[in-house]
Amino acid sequence: MTNSASLRAPFPSMESPAERLKKARKAAGYETPTEAARAMDMPPPTYLGHENGTTGLRRGAAIRYAKKFGVSIDWLLTGSGNQGRPAKIPVICYIGAGAEVHPIDDHPKGQGIELVDPPQGVTGCVAAIIRGDSMHPLKDGWLIFWSKDQDGVPDNCLGHLCVVQVKDGPTMVKEVRRGTRKGLYTLLSWNAPARENVRLEWASLVIDIRPR
Repeated sequence: MTNSASLRAPFPSMESPAERLKKARKAAGYETPTEAARAMDMPPPTYLGHENGTTGLRRGAAIRYAKKFGVSIDWLLTGSGNQGRPAKIPVICYIGAGAEVHPIDDHPKGQGIELVDPPQGVTGCVAAIIRGDSMHPLKDGWLIFWSKDQDGVPDNCLGHLCVVQVKDGPTMVKEVRRGTRKGLYTLLSWNAPARENVRLEWASLVIDIRPR
């Protein structure tokens, strides 16, 4: 007679977000939950509730922990992907007066001026540094992110802030609207007159803007 216990698959139990949080905290060098909580200037009972599982781990808190402990937000919340943070991405240019993009020519292609963390949960993007106050209310030194894979002008760009390549012209950051003529676009700016009926090589939706 076959023992029913022998038919059970030897699958390990799945880790919970609380268990992954504990693992991340220890890997980051914090001996106790209290030490980690104080390093983040939060009440120890709040952190401990997340680590022992008595309080559900919401995305806002998870983002804070992932940043502090140097792990991936997706891994912390769901266990998917790698434990480590996503690879850093290059800052490839500056954005200055009139929201024009100014390429960085004195750095090896693909390396940019520096490497920065991508927006949470985003891959395949690049970044630029805002220079000056021409993009008010955005500040000098902030980062702006967009996809590095451009293909024409997707419909989801319409009505939104995008990085655009003007045909035979500059690369710019503008809000994209349909023009009055087929295949042309109107580019709106926060600080300059609109450019009407412009032909574009491509447009890429701005994914994120954040202080550096």
